[in-house]
Amino acid sequence: MDFKDKIKINREKLGYTLEELSKLVGVSAPTIQRYESGEIKNVRRDKIAKLAEALKVSPSYLMGWEDENKDPILENIPGIITPVQMKRIPILGTIACGDPIFAQENYDGYFMIDKNLPEADFILRAKGDSMIEAHIFDGDLVFLKKTNDVDNGQIAAVLIDDEATLKRVNKYEDTVVLQPCNKNYKPIIVQDKDEKQVLILGEMVGVYSRRSS
Repeated sequence: MDFKDKIKINREKLGYTLEELSKLVGVSAPTIQRYESGEIKNVRRDKIAKLAEALKVSPSYLMGWEDENKDPILENIPGIITPVQMKRIPILGTIACGDPIFAQENYDGYFMIDKNLPEADFILRAKGDSMIEAHIFDGDLVFLKKTNDVDNGQIAAVLIDDEATLKRVNKYEDTVVLQPCNKNYKPIIVQDKDEKQVLILGEMVGVYSRRSS
């Protein structure tokens, strides 16, 4: 409800005519009418206080800074930055950024994140330096969306038998190449003939680092 609507609704609720309210506020009846039509948008503070007193409401309510129950509406108050709505993502453990390590979902708590950030289902903590050229460093938190397939070139958490690793995935007819992002490491190449089970756990959608810039 806008400022103009609040004036009219509360005036009519109290049974005031335009003339009666104008006398209480100290302005002309046409001015009150212009308040109610929205023609006058920048009302002086002293007049807002008079209007609030006459209409038996608070100035904050007229300004849209609080609701009918006198609860503050923070996003309407100038200078107030409202906290973002948060969601929590589970941290499930550590993933290798180097040679694969034994995959184990070690519950490690939750990470709070703005709900408007890229959607993630779980987090793994990076270990090693094979992905540093993708700006993923040892100890970083890697945000992943659960999926069993990714487009070529995407970074994903991949399970090779029971060993998990974080690599850039490239798939061919009978071969999967897990490419590190560090020239000092060789790609992991898995072919159908190797009889190894390759399972994509999730696609990376973001990284959080505590490193100083």
